Amino acid sequence: SGSSSGSSSGSSSGSSSGSSSNTKKKHKKQVFNIRDNEFTYKEAKAFRNGWLEEHDSYDRENCAYENEKCKEDWEKSKGALNSTANLLAKDFERKKAAFEYSRATTAKTGKLDPLKLHAYKYTEDIFLTTTQLAQAMSHGIMMFVDFSGSMCDIIEDVVSQAITIAMFCRKVNIPFEVYSFTTTGWHGRDLQEDIKVKGNELDDLTKVKVVEIFSSKMNKKTFEEASQLIFALSKAHSYRRDSTYYIPSGQLHMIDAMGSTPLIQTTILAAKLTKAFQKKNAIQKTNIMMLTDGYPDSVGINDDKEADVKTDRSHKTINFNGKLIKGGNARELYTQALEVLREFTGAKILGFHLAENASTFGQGYWDVVENKDFKDVIKKWRKEGHSVWKNQKGYDDYFIIKVGQKHVDDEFDPKKTETIRDIRNEFKKFNKTKKHTKQLVARITDAVAV
Repeated sequence: SGSSSGSSSGSSSGSSSGSSSNTKKKHKKQVFNIRDNEFTYKEAKAFRNGWLEEHDSYDRENCAYENEKCKEDWEKSKGALNSTANLLAKDFERKKAAFEYSRATTAKTGKLDPLKLHAYKYTEDIFLTTTQLAQAMSHGIMMFVDFSGSMCDIIEDVVSQAITIAMFCRKVNIPFEVYSFTTTGWHGRDLQEDIKVKGNELDDLTKVKVVEIFSSKMNKKTFEEASQLIFALSKAHSYRRDSTYYIPSGQLHMIDAMGSTPLIQTTILAAKLTKAFQKKNAIQKTNIMMLTDGYPDSVGINDDKEADVKTDRSHKTINFNGKLIKGGNARELYTQALEVLREFTGAKILGFHLAENASTFGQGYWDVVENKDFKDVIKKWRKEGHSVWKNQKGYDDYFIIKVGQKHVDDEFDPKKTETIRDIRNEFKKFNKTKKHTKQLVARITDAVAV
């Protein structure tokens, strides 16, 4: 019971080998196209329009795609999100300028400075100088957002911050693409019915879907439409019931249904999407960001009855762009997949574990290697709203971000105003709460400021 290759290669169609070089039988390479698991915004929109055509007016009026109360909610909410994006853009330009000036160099031009000629007897510094500012690198963002069922408690907050980040990127001209990733149930196989999983290939590819949410290539009208849609989907999937209206999550096309967490398969697809993104955009530094609240799904290898070497449950070998990644469990495979992704794309990879409380923080903290008392670590996280580590779990930067808190309006409206001290204390509380509700946005914008 050895291991067996079972994934895509670096070619555009992807391939996997059904036997090892030491086996007696030689099997023809099986081919599958993992790109079939990606759905562009246009393709997903066609699915949604088809769903609307197949349902009656009652279903259409109540679903996330056409709910009027949700549209009104979006119109009220987008102003605050855009205001935050404007502030982030100003802060970004400030940080960028500070970076450039901090690394500025001064050089003599070789030309005399008339204003310094009178001091020629005392100093040699009588030449004109020029200051050259260091140029901050141009960045691009590839973001993959977990849309598994466990995200329902925090999905509204995560989506609001993702929209804010997209707005920010548009304002400062940072190229970006944002995708959701999850799986569908058995009925979801209709989405990718053309995928035929053969022996020794990754199993259940027909359930994996990576859907474009929005990108920098969208025009203003399409971006507005996409932002309103993902806002509505977050309302439909949310477990929170403090809204004045209700959108059933069951009244959606399967392209928008939540499932599990196919991080390994998404990472394999991310390599191809990122290479295409880099080719389209003249950027110096690519940032791949994985946003999730859980662990990667386990992966299976479809059995090849004719193969001499079989994949064992306790140890799998996957061919990822010509590199073999091996592991006894999904976390080991995912860590190695991230390392291949970095090597293949040259990108900086940032992981964001999205946590709502101490329990979900602990899930993200598992496997972090450091010699610190957990009580001290969790205390600091609660105070600051985030924690960060370098070179952990396959990521260059790994964050655990506190999310799921109710949005705080940008307008300061103190409850106690009897004295100056009351107003000051209320303002401190307002600023602290506002800061903690936007930790994800803050950490991502910091990453692209230099």
